Amino acid sequence: MTVCQSLALPQTLRLAMLRWILTLFVALTTLPSVTHAVTVQLGHSATVSCHVNCSTVTWWSKGIEVFQIFQIFEFSEGKCTVAPEFKDRIECSEEKIRGGDVSLTITSVMYNDRGWYYCSCDGKDQCDRRIEVLVPTSLRTSFGGKAMLPCYAETDKRTADSSVYVLWEKEGQQVLKLENGKMSYGSGFEQRATVSAESYRKGDLSLTIDRVRFSDSGLYRCFLKDGEHGYPDATTLTVEAHQYGHHKKAADSVLLDLVVLPPVMVYFKEGEATADSWMCTMLRDTFHCKPGYEQRAAIMNNSLMLSKLSEADSGTYKVKDVRSGEVVAIHKLAVIDLPSQKIPWVAASIFCVIIVILLGAVIFFVCRQKRQRQAEQRKQLEEKANYVTEQELVQLSIQQTESSVRSPHPWAQSKPVNSLPALEDSPDEDSCPNQVNDLDRDTHC
Repeated sequence: MTVCQSLALPQTLRLAMLRWILTLFVALTTLPSVTHAVTVQLGHSATVSCHVNCSTVTWWSKGIEVFQIFQIFEFSEGKCTVAPEFKDRIECSEEKIRGGDVSLTITSVMYNDRGWYYCSCDGKDQCDRRIEVLVPTSLRTSFGGKAMLPCYAETDKRTADSSVYVLWEKEGQQVLKLENGKMSYGSGFEQRATVSAESYRKGDLSLTIDRVRFSDSGLYRCFLKDGEHGYPDATTLTVEAHQYGHHKKAADSVLLDLVVLPPVMVYFKEGEATADSWMCTMLRDTFHCKPGYEQRAAIMNNSLMLSKLSEADSGTYKVKDVRSGEVVAIHKLAVIDLPSQKIPWVAASIFCVIIVILLGAVIFFVCRQKRQRQAEQRKQLEEKANYVTEQELVQLSIQQTESSVRSPHPWAQSKPVNSLPALEDSPDEDSCPNQVNDLDRDTHC
């Protein structure tokens, strides 16, 4: 056996190596070239544009693994075939394809849809493009206020002002660029958008927008000099109208802030009504309202004052900027009619009357009980006094009787006992029959 024969590889290994080389060659020849990416928010639709005439269209997607390529869509002989993971999410229009528009549109984009896509038209590679899926931070602000859009990145703490580079874009259009110490602005952001070179050295690339407009709403991204984006990847700014709430009583007045200078128009929607109705118009030099408001509406410090309110004034008032056509303020007014307050006052009055009656009844009952007790006490005292008087009289009578028996009168003692006349000889035998018991008769006799 020769040396070459001893070094010869097994046939199975040679076949494996040949298969790997062929796969590498195919992958390199079919790998799309680097172009600008299609940026889409999570859940939105992304379209990779491609315009070419062909009878058979195949769209491919590169997987996560190296040399991993998947067929996701094919149009052939008037029939569309979509991969399961893209079912009901890829649009297919035979009319557009036969007209030369073979663009790939993916709806309800998922985060894993990010990656490279390219089209094969009758076997020829076309329209390679990368899709970037953004998960933006949401930010809401009121019209005319200030908005600060966050962005952070690793930066050199010792970067000189002349070396600071920050680029902010709104939906692909420049908002602001700080480069070589100079600030340049996109259309409509002049003197309203700013970034700080000092904050840049702290890793803070946040964008501040003053006097926010409705046109400022959209998707914002910040980039460094090397093209890398900061964190978060994107920020969605939503500009809303000012919201106000008012609670008034009938016959009161209310001030409705107009937010912007005239010309403005005010619309009113009552309760559950579906449409707004014109109420007033404020121009620079004139002010007029529809009948019913002319005597009650006035302008005061860039506010609309509505006086003599009634329950019919309850509803929603919208202030519309004539220049931009946007609603800049929404006022919700609730008016409480005075007659509706009578029921609580009547109830309170009835309650007070009941309390007074109950108090009077309690006082009357207490006084009556007191008078009855006093009458009973007086009766008891009188009975006791009468009883005491009778007892004293009886006692006195007994004492006097005892005194008469023990101590006879002097005239009775002056006569000797043996000299008394016989009882049968006395002419007045019955004149003092109760001499011992009756003092008065004894004295008389």
